[in-house]
Amino acid sequence: MNYALRIEKIREKMAAKNVEGLFVANDASWEYFTGLPRAGHCQTKMRQNSAEFAGLLITPVKVTAFSPRLSALGFSGRMEDFPVVDELVIYPDVDIYGATFDREIKAQKLNGKRLAVNRDVSPTLVLKLQEAHDVTVIDMSADVDMLRAVKDEEEIELMRHASFVADKIYYDILPMLVPGTPVREIELEIERLLETYGCSSPSFPAVVLHHGPKAGIGVGAGYYERLERDHTIALDYGVVYKGYCSDFGRTIFLQEPTPDEVRAHELVMKSQAAGIEMMKAGVSTGADANAAAHKCMEEAGMGEAFIHRLGHGIGKDVHERPFLAEGEDTVLQAGMCFTAEPSLYVPQKYLVRVEDVVLVTPTGTECLNKVTKDIVVLDR
Repeated sequence: MNYALRIEKIREKMAAKNVEGLFVANDASWEYFTGLPRAGHCQTKMRQNSAEFAGLLITPVKVTAFSPRLSALGFSGRMEDFPVVDELVIYPDVDIYGATFDREIKAQKLNGKRLAVNRDVSPTLVLKLQEAHDVTVIDMSADVDMLRAVKDEEEIELMRHASFVADKIYYDILPMLVPGTPVREIELEIERLLETYGCSSPSFPAVVLHHGPKAGIGVGAGYYERLERDHTIALDYGVVYKGYCSDFGRTIFLQEPTPDEVRAHELVMKSQAAGIEMMKAGVSTGADANAAAHKCMEEAGMGEAFIHRLGHGIGKDVHERPFLAEGEDTVLQAGMCFTAEPSLYVPQKYLVRVEDVVLVTPTGTECLNKVTKDIVVLDR
């Protein structure tokens, strides 16, 4: 990855906004700009002393990484692997209130300056800058978002592989989708398989939505422990491969679908195709693509059953900006990747969904997932 070029580009944006520093949280953006591994993969909070001050400080002349001591143990011994980082500042365990952070801000002569943050920086850090250092803080989240949104060829290849792995897992778990199989067993198998294919983690906890006539009124309500013959299965899972995500979904019938279910499946695929067709680099916005997908549903009288936006940006995070959603006025660019995931949900009747990662190209789009979109019925 060309981290130096990424630093150069964000510095250009900083100069345009007349800021003398940018704080980036210890998350995917920290990894995006430096290659340093982001903090943790756990779904619960795992706080270290002074973790509120962890992150990246980019100035016109220096890149500084801040990290609690325990977190830094994972990478501090190999900083030569992260050459864009000029200095690693480690907080000792006894530093609970950010004294190390204060000293570094003063040492870099940033008191009273105009500095920027991205959205995931902690409120504690922002208040510290304002109250202890008389800093004027502005938001540069949109600038960071746009740099991350347009992927280069190396990033695209990693995302293409992550989608390839998601496809392989789909075929691997098909034999498990039979009445009597514990649902949690399928979800755990998805997460086991991704590791066998060289992925570091799921991009989110795998979900096997299984819907039947006895289900509750919410998506996933009336959760069954085991699959039953009259279930429709809606898969939703993804993997992280070398720091980049996939997000995948298909609908599978365990018995012959009803005519209504067939029509719903056809409509969902038509809606996705319409949304993807509208994803034109330099021409359309996320709102345009979303509107095209929703229009299909509305014209069929099913607008109320399409319960969410068409999709979201995807890359180092499984959900990134921009979105394929109402109100999203960002013009699409070649190199952006999105999920296209329309669905139809009628409680106690059917749940049908599809999800693919779609790359915007200079001439159209490329669907990174290759699994069939035809109806799949396993009881045949």
